[in-house]
Formats: sequence, C-alpha cells, structure tokens
Amino acid sequence: MTEKDCQYGSTARRLVIFLLTILWLAAPVRAAVSDDAVPLTIGEIEIRTNDIFSPDEVQNTNGGLRFMRHAMNTVHFNTRHHVIQRELLFHTGDPLDPERLAETERNLRDLGFLNHISVVPADTTADGRVKVIVSTREAWTLRTSVSYSLASGGDQRWGVSASDGNFLGYGVTAGAGIGADENSSFWHLWYRQRRLFKAGFWLGLDYSEREDGHVRRLILNRPFYALDDSWGSEFRVWDQAFDQRFYLSNAGPAGVDPTEPRRLYALLAYREQGVEARLRWRTSAVGAGRIWRLGGGVDVVEREFREELTQVELSDGRPADLTWLAEPGQPYAREQGIEARPFIWLHSQGRRWTKTRFVLQYGAIEDVSLDWTLDLKTGPLGGAVGSTAGYGDPRWFGEMFFRRWIPAGRNFIVAQASAGGVAGNSRVRTYRYDGLAGWIGQAGAERSPWLTRIFLEYAQGQNLLGSRALVLGLDRGLRTLDFDGMAGDHLVRWNVEQGKASPWEVAGLVRVGLAAFYSGGSAWWGDEDRATSSLRHEAGFGLRFGPTRSATSQIARIDLAWDLNGSGSPVITAITRGFF
Repeated sequence: MTEKDCQYGSTARRLVIFLLTILWLAAPVRAAVSDDAVPLTIGEIEIRTNDIFSPDEVQNTNGGLRFMRHAMNTVHFNTRHHVIQRELLFHTGDPLDPERLAETERNLRDLGFLNHISVVPADTTADGRVKVIVSTREAWTLRTSVSYSLASGGDQRWGVSASDGNFLGYGVTAGAGIGADENSSFWHLWYRQRRLFKAGFWLGLDYSEREDGHVRRLILNRPFYALDDSWGSEFRVWDQAFDQRFYLSNAGPAGVDPTEPRRLYALLAYREQGVEARLRWRTSAVGAGRIWRLGGGVDVVEREFREELTQVELSDGRPADLTWLAEPGQPYAREQGIEARPFIWLHSQGRRWTKTRFVLQYGAIEDVSLDWTLDLKTGPLGGAVGSTAGYGDPRWFGEMFFRRWIPAGRNFIVAQASAGGVAGNSRVRTYRYDGLAGWIGQAGAERSPWLTRIFLEYAQGQNLLGSRALVLGLDRGLRTLDFDGMAGDHLVRWNVEQGKASPWEVAGLVRVGLAAFYSGGSAWWGDEDRATSSLRHEAGFGLRFGPTRSATSQIARIDLAWDLNGSGSPVITAITRGFF
C-alpha cells in the first residue's frame, strides 16, 4: 500500500467517524426538543368588525357613490362583539385546534349577516399561547323590497316588505310585509332570535293573515352549533289555514283530455294544526372520524279539508262534482284526521370541507362539504299509536335524504336523493322518490370564470294526488310555464347553462354575469296518455346577480326565455331559488 493510499484511507475513516458523531449528538437533541415542546394554547382573542365599505373604498370614490357608501356605513349597526364572541368554538386557555378555528369560520359565514370572515392564528408567545384574530366584514342586512312576478299563464305574485337580519347589531331578524300569491293576498310578521336569553336556543315566530286563512308558527330549537356538540333538539307548533291547490289527473273523473300536458287542480279550503318534538344525541367519538347522531321524536298533526265537493270550480274554469275524492283509497280521504308519528332518527355527516365560489352563490366565499350526508327516519303510524288518518289502519313510514359533493379540480359533481313512503295495505300504501345529479364547472379567471351548469332530475311516486303531487314550473326549473304549469306522479327535467361572471362589482354592491341556457322537462300522471311531444323545451339568455355586500349572496336570475314547442313569444322571469 502506498503512502497516498494510506492518506485516502485515513481521511475516509475520519469522515465516517465525524458523520457518526454528528448523528449520535443529533439524536438526543431531537428527542429533547420533542419531549420539551411547549403545547400551543389559545391566548388573546381579538375580534375585528369592519364596516360594509372600508375607509379606502369610501375615500376613493366621488359624488353620489361616495355619499351612498358613507351613508350605508353610518346607518348600519355593526355586529356587537358579544354576538360574535358567543359563536366562537374556542376560548382562552383551550388547546389550539385548527379544525375548531375552521369550523368557527364556517359557522360565522352561516349566520348570514357577515362577509369576508377569517379566523386565523397570529403571534405565539414563548409559553405557547397563540393569539387568534377573528375578522369579519359587515353585510347590509336592512332590506326594503318590492317584488313582482308574472308567469307565462297569467299567475301573479307581488310583495312589499321591510326586514333587518341583524337588528341593531344583536343578530336577530325582524320583518313585516304585505303581498299576494297566486291564491290570496296576505300580510305577515316574522321574528328570529339565535341564542335566546344567552342560552343555546333558537326562537322563530311567524304570524300571517291571509284572505283565505292564516299562518301561526312557533319554533324553539337547540341546534348543533358545533360538529361535536353532544345533543340538539327541535320543537315546533303551528296552526295554518289556506286554500290549497289539490292536483288531479287529466285521465281521472275530473279530467277532460288525458293527453293535456297542463296541470289540473281544485282549490280546496284546508286547515292544519300540529306539534313536533325531536331530540338527537351524538354517538360518535369527539374530534375524529364521521359524525353520527341518533335520536327520535314524535309529530302529531291534524289535517282537514273544509270544502263541499258537490260543486267545485277547477283550474280550467269548469264546475265539477268531486265527491268521488271522499271514497276509500283516495288521498283526500286518506290524509284527513289525526296522525301521530313516533320515530327514530339517524343522521351522519363528515368533517371535510372546502372553501369555494360560484357554486350556490355568485362570487361570495361558500363552504361545501366533501363527505356524504345522510338522514334516515322511520316509525309506526295508525293502529296502536292513535292515528285516525289513513282510516286508522296499521302503517309504517320511512324517509331518507342523501347528498354528496364530489370535487373535480375547480369543478363539482353533486348527487342528491330523497325518498319517503308508507307501507301498509293497498288503500294506504304510498311512496315518492327524487334523484338529482349535476355538474358545476369553472374555467378561466378565478374572480370572473366561465361557468357551466348541467343538471338532471327524475322523480316518481304513487298515490300522490293532492298537495303531494310533483309540480313542474317556474318554481321548479322551467321559465316558460306558470309557477306550477305541470303536475303529476312522474317528473323529469334538465338544464344546460353556460355563463360568464364579470370581474367587477356594480357600484361595489353586486357582481353581474351573463348566461345562455337550454332547459326541458315534463310532469305527468301515470294513468295519462302522454307522448314525447308533451316534453317541454325552452331556451334563452339572461343576467345573473350576486350581492356582495348583502346578507344573502344567492344567485338571482332574470331571464328572457322562448318556448321551443309552440309560442314564439318571449317570457321574462325572475327567480332566486334552486339549483336551476
């Protein structure tokens, strides 16, 4: 071995010894750091409430716009700090849990009177106490609205109302209004209070006097304010009377033409009184895994139709003898009386959420669950439980609801299903199910994307005459129909829409977009003779609006639509509800 080889060997040995020494020294250092790490806890909690418009947004404008923004900030009462404080799911001294911060942020968004909400950790002190900043921007909650809707068949709705969703900054809602729907004129008052008497109960009061009756309702709930709350309850009592649209088949005794694609109904005086009491407990572990809640309750409802059936005017203007509706097996007779419904109730939901935009709202941040949600209810009816509805026959009911949002990049697929039915003998047996699938896609700039919406829905039932009918119209997806232009025990509808959101806000208040759409569908009774020609097709374009400083950011649609089946006259519609 040469001297040079010896030098290389010596150098290599020294290098290996050096690395082993470093690793040996590092091991206890890492262990010491891990063992002595200071646990992070919540320290100071700072709540920041910002005006509807920031000082810069006021100062950087001129004229009427500047005056309007300044006036809105001045007139509006900012949310009291204690109102926000009571919604926090953490307190000073609690362990720092990022999931609790994220859930608090979702809950504050869900209140409906705050925007631009963030709940984030800030500075950390040497003893592990973390400052948390809760920042919110106020939303304009005072609403004075005048609305008018005219459906293609001539039905009208109008209303004038004033309400505040955050009265004096205390988080309560109070409102009053007058108006008319397609059946009757009315006036109404309503009140909502969260955390009644600083407790966990939610109070709701409704009082309405109608030309055809009244509505009185009291709701007292104890919601699940947090995913890991141990229990929740619901209590509701109501008394309502109004003229109800009782839908009939065109192939039945009251019909004239079983090929007629338009709805047929009788307007019948109806009275309903009821009370509900429900209680649920969380049965799953705290802090991890899927949430399961199990409970039960009882609903007691008395229903009565108060109408002489010998001479009833139908929706097409004809008088008809409807005494056949009182025969055994008909829904008119089956549904009247007292129905006592004890039940068990199972609910499950996940913990994964994502923040996104342009799904159900128009530009505002919204929360979408990434896990499936399930509700199941079942219990006995009639017989031993004291029901007189359904002839008092022994029955068993079941209800189910399922929803799943599936992310695909910036896009979402939604699958939703609901079903309900009553098992028993042939004269009381009934069912109804509804399935919906949709695609909500985005492309392009994040603040002003191209928006694609594709939806398909199918529903079917049995023994659904009356108020349980599946109704298709302006309220449910077709703009060139009346509010309830078709009815039946089968329904199909679809919608394809391509839109573009604008990158700016009009006057700093509303985000606007454009959209073109094609829609179609039909609703029919199983005993009717309907051809494929009864399918309704329509196309058009319109504006999309999303309030950015308001308490609601639901998509408002104003559309110009053409019926592709016949009439070439365009129909102007305005609506804010539903997926499409």
